[in-house]
Parts: sequence; C-alpha cells; structure tokens
Amino acid sequence: MLEGNPMQNRVYHLGRRMAGTTLLLAATALPSMAQDNAAMCPGGFGQAPQLQAMVDAGNLPPVADRLPVEPLVVQPADGIGSYGGQFIDSWGGGNVADFRQFGYDPLVRWSVDGSTVEPNIAKGWEISEDATSYTFFLREGMKWSDGQPFTADDIVFWWERVENNPKVMTGGPRGEMLNNGGKPTVTKVDDYTVTFTYEQPNGLFLQNLAGPYGQRVVMFPKHYMEQFDIDLNPEGVAEMMAEAGATDYAAWWKGNVGSYGDASQFNNPERPTLLGWIGQDSILGKERVTFVRNPYYFKVDPDCQQLPYIDERVWTLAADPEVTLLQAVQGQISMSPRNVSTPQNRAVFFDNQEAGNYHLVPATSCDYNTAVLGLSVNHPDPIKAEVFGSKDFRAGLSHAINRQEIIDTVYLGQGEPFQPAPLPGSPFYNEALAKEFTEFDLAKAAEYLDKIVPMGPDGVRLGPDGKPFSFAIDINADFRPDTVDAYQLIERTWKQVGLDVTINFHSDELFGNARARPDSDGAVWVGENGCGQLPLVNLGRFMNDYGYWSLGNWSGWAAWDIKRLNPDAELPEGWTPVEPPANVQRLYELRSIIPTTVGEEQAALMGEFTDLLAEEFLTIGIATPAGFYRSVKNEVHNVPESLIEGWLYPGPAPINFETLYIAQ
Repeated sequence: MLEGNPMQNRVYHLGRRMAGTTLLLAATALPSMAQDNAAMCPGGFGQAPQLQAMVDAGNLPPVADRLPVEPLVVQPADGIGSYGGQFIDSWGGGNVADFRQFGYDPLVRWSVDGSTVEPNIAKGWEISEDATSYTFFLREGMKWSDGQPFTADDIVFWWERVENNPKVMTGGPRGEMLNNGGKPTVTKVDDYTVTFTYEQPNGLFLQNLAGPYGQRVVMFPKHYMEQFDIDLNPEGVAEMMAEAGATDYAAWWKGNVGSYGDASQFNNPERPTLLGWIGQDSILGKERVTFVRNPYYFKVDPDCQQLPYIDERVWTLAADPEVTLLQAVQGQISMSPRNVSTPQNRAVFFDNQEAGNYHLVPATSCDYNTAVLGLSVNHPDPIKAEVFGSKDFRAGLSHAINRQEIIDTVYLGQGEPFQPAPLPGSPFYNEALAKEFTEFDLAKAAEYLDKIVPMGPDGVRLGPDGKPFSFAIDINADFRPDTVDAYQLIERTWKQVGLDVTINFHSDELFGNARARPDSDGAVWVGENGCGQLPLVNLGRFMNDYGYWSLGNWSGWAAWDIKRLNPDAELPEGWTPVEPPANVQRLYELRSIIPTTVGEEQAALMGEFTDLLAEEFLTIGIATPAGFYRSVKNEVHNVPESLIEGWLYPGPAPINFETLYIAQ
C-alpha cells in the first residue's frame, strides 16, 4: 500500500516467519476501529461509471455506504487501473471447480506468491497461546451483493445448518475443517467476531481456510439460505421439491443450493455473494455465461477506487480442448486455461502471439510430480501384497524408468527426474527423498528386483511362490494424456527387466471405479500440492493414504490407523486392519501430530516425516512439472510477471483478478 495513505496503517494479522515456515503466535485483540471509511478516504471513493449512474438515479446507495468501515486495500501488480471491459474465459462445462479462478474470496487467503496467509474477508485474527482457538475479526458494515449485512451470524449458520447438517452433508464436515477428526466449536462473539475452538492445537487451520474449500465458510447468507432449510422452512421446501419433482432432500439441496464444487453454487443468479462479480443467469446448459460487477464488493485500490475494475467476466463453453486451444491462439479469450497451456502446445502459442495479440506469462506448478504411482500394499492376493509391500520391488521399478527419455520426448525437455516429494523452494524440501532411485539403470533395477521377484527360466520374473508374477497399472487417459505417453515408455523398459506388466488406460468416467477396486494392483495420479507450505496440509498424499483416493489398496494400513486413533471406530465395509512396518507406523503418528504443532516443533517433525518417507520409498514418481504458462491478451493489465498453478493454492486465483483491467 502507498506510503502516507491513511488506509495502510492497520493491524491485519499476527505471526512471524522463521526458517521458512510460519509460526502462529498468541496475539492481542485488534484495536477498535471507530472511524468510518469516509475519514479513511477524505477525498471520497471512486466507482465504476455504471454504478455512479445507478446512484445518481436513486437506485443504489452511495459507494461509501456500500463499503465496509475498513475496506480491504489491494495493491495492483503494476498500477492503478481503469474501469470497463470484459474478461473472457473458456469453460469446459464440467466441474464447477473450473470457476475457482473466477471466485476466490475466502475468510483468509494465500498471498500472491503463495508464501503466507493474509487477511481477506476477515480483517485479522487472534490465535490462542496453545493454538486451540482462532478468533476472526470481520469487517464492520460489509454487505452481501444484495446489500444485506454480512456478519458472524452467516458463518454460524453455515457451520450449524450446512456443514454439520446431516440432512445435506451426509458425511459430516469436510476434513479441512477437522483436526485429527475433531470438530471445532464455532461461536459468535459479537456481530463482527467469530471464534473456532478445537480440543487439540490446530497448527494448520489458516492454511486450510486459505485453500479452495475454505470458501465454504463465507458462501451461505443466512437471510437467503434459510428458505432452503427443510427444518426452518418445511412447507416452503416441500413446495419447491414438489415443483422440481424431487423426493430426496439431500440430492435436491446439492443440485439447487450446493457449495464449493457443486454447479448450483453459481447456477442461481438470485443467490447473494461476496465475490467481485455476480452471475446474471444459470450456468448449466448455456453456451455463454456473464457475470457483472458486485456493487457491494469490499475491496478498493490505494486511490480509494472500489474494485473490481473490469465490468464483466464472461465464460464461453468449449467442451473440446482443441476448441479452447483455437480460441486462445486466435485471441478470443483473455487468459488461456490450464488444460491447453501445456508444454506440448507451447510452440503453437508462441508462433501465434502477434496474430492473437497476446503474450505468454510463465506459470510455476505447485504439483510435485507429473505422475505418482501407488501400489496395493494391502492387496487381497497375499503374494501381490508381499511384492508390492517390498521396498526392493519399488526401487527396482524406479530404476527401470528412463526419466530423461520421458522428459525429453513427452515433456519436451521440461522438468527434472523427481520422486514424490516437496518441491525445491519449499521449506520442507528433502533432496534424499526427491532424488532417490531416479537413475535409469537396468542392471541396478535387476539387482533390486532379484531380491523379491527373481528371473525365471523363460525371462519372466517369478513371485515369492515360484510362479510367474504379473501385474497391471490403472491410468486415467482423459485427465492427463501425457501420462499415457509416459507409461507407454515405462512399460517398454519394465519389460526389458523381465516384468510382466499391463498398463490399463481408462476413461475419466471409468478410472475411479478401476482404481478403487480392492484387487487393483496400482494406479497413477498427478502429485498435487507440493510447493511452499502446502506439504503441511498434504501429508496423506505423500504417504499415499488419503482415504478412498489412495492409489492402490491401502485399506489394511488405513484401517489400522483408524483403530489406532479410535478403537471403537467403525471401519468401511471390507476393511481389515493390517499392522504396517515400524517406520510407516511412525509416519501415521506424525500425520496426526504435525497438524497439532506450530513453528520450530512443526518444522522438525516435518523433517522427520520426509526422512522416513525417503527411508520407506512408498510411491514412485517421474519428474517435476515444468514448462507451463498462460497466454494473456495484451489489453489485460496488472497480471503478475509469473503465475502459480495449483489446487490447495488455487492458482491463478490469488493474483487478485479484481485488480486486472482492460486498456481502453
């Protein structure tokens, strides 16, 4: 924020940095901010011409009355922008998560560079000494897009009537809101103060709130959503369901109300929002969807102009990626989406920059691996369970992967050989884990494999039972076509060391069922969330035990851990506890302990966690993702010089889309 601006001198959050990790500290309460926003901006606030016309016509309150007492001041990447124009995106028409770059306004948010958690809807927070209590201070006078006040009542309503309502959330609150399975108590202190209290210390709460699912906290305006609650409005809900021909309340709610990840989140233009733009129509079944600026948006630039600058966000449907690519290189969209901004398409993007009137902005991936293989250590076949549970077998498979060939041919020379590990630059980077067994050496591969699956007389390896050993790997061919190409090369080199392997390529629709079969030998998925602090909230993925999404069958070890934490817990059908090796047991313990720690203790435990991962070598990777970018129309300004792609860091949403502007 600009020096001398009276809006800059605010206590926003409390914490400090040490050894590359955030230490969450106890804090004193924020001072009372009694002055109004007019005093903070004595020259007055600016606003878009369309909104000024509405004010002049008496159809909208003055901008100072629409803003909170303390608007969030956002510093644009390059400079103060101007109002007007359209930002045009391409949408595949599938999961509404594609809209995450449109709507990213959680209670707290990731900084643009992904290094810290910053205030957003909450102007600040206070953390208790033992990190069991988080108190958030909301912005007095902040309003929903319909002009109604946003208060602590809206957050309590979300927690009590949505997140903990078994009639709409049959599985209970999302894991991001839990701490070792424990739910917080959410308490309204006053209209603009709310506290989350856990029984155990929660050292990861801010990071989880800053992720995409943290937006759920501020998506449910109580005054509007009560009409959809079957307990609060039984007759009204019954009438709406009858009109829709619905009999299942949970299914009706998901389809008509929903939350993050449900298409219905953006499908009702009457639903109030806190986001910068408001939908004008339903999104489902439409070729083109338009969102217009929210006149009550709570952010301003350093010159006291209300954001956003851009008048409209427009989404055009393009279910075929080839259509999206054509749109981008012809300059029909403002920023190319991730699914076409790949190393494989770089040449065509580069060659068409002048004709399409765009430039390329590099995008660093938060994914820690292009493809992660997990094997069924708890396979129902005891021979396969023994083999897949062998570190020697996994090391042999890894040495028989020609990663440099894959990097050169599939990823066009981008990236480096890498195992599933936190990325370089993360405070939790562990070089031993990242680089072990990455050398392509068929002799070393054979040496490791001979220990568990010796070579048979006909050139095919034998299992511990002396019989020919074969296995298959399941791959989603739709989601990551590059993985198909990579594993075709891997299949060839694995067969060169006597492995009888089949690679099964599935459609996206069928992959989930194939991967989840108890007798699946193993499966492959991209390694997500490995940059910065994200490994802290990604421990299960690094272990390859993250519930039903584990790659291969890990149900036995997972069941053991469930019973370790709660002997009375009910196990999913078909799960039987299997005691893991000692190091894996310690990994499970650390997965439970790390979220309850902060600062130097947390960093030390993360070091132990990654050291044990290196010692056990539980999953196999190929390379670091690299070579990504976005095409950006030359008329679009305030885009940072580089972007970050990710999921738990929902890139590129944190670049502050509200500060982007179209040069007139």
